[in-house]
Amino acid sequence: MRLKSGDLGVPFTGQTVDGRAISLADFTGKPLLLMFFRYASCPMCNLRLRDFARQYARLEGRGLNVVAVFHSSASSIRAHAGGQGYPFPLVADPEFEIYRKYGVETSWPRLLLSMALPSFYVDWIRSMRYGFWGGFARQMAKMPADFLIGADGRIVMTHYGRDIGDHLELDRVEGFLRLGGAGESATL
Repeated sequence: MRLKSGDLGVPFTGQTVDGRAISLADFTGKPLLLMFFRYASCPMCNLRLRDFARQYARLEGRGLNVVAVFHSSASSIRAHAGGQGYPFPLVADPEFEIYRKYGVETSWPRLLLSMALPSFYVDWIRSMRYGFWGGFARQMAKMPADFLIGADGRIVMTHYGRDIGDHLELDRVEGFLRLGGAGESATL
């Protein structure tokens, strides 16, 4: 079941790839971008993480917290994404517990359609340029999703990816931060 703007963020607990416990409650009173990626060796996911991390210092300076969730094991995330030194927590959810709570979808048709998009090939070539060669996982057809949660604990924006590279646009996150990150979903 998909979540929508105005819903309360669904409580979750998980573990970061470095073994720390993390939960939604850790971000009470703070704006949070909860990003769901596919598997740890997904080249598009690693490209998005790399591109996002390059902007993160500016966003963090404006009060944004970020948690990136993968449906891979912690060891797989460390091997593929964890070595990049990202400045926000990477969470392993190999049993899809957090994914289910947030209604993150699996779609084989959208996975196949993703491969027909010109942007797929552009991003694939870019990902290889940065050493993200890819791999396979048991849930390759899991779609990405992003949830912008206001300081009040309510979901301000949901973004369920239409294809494997579709994430919430950075300018929408910045618009949220311009409003103070408190949860003004109606104007976004």
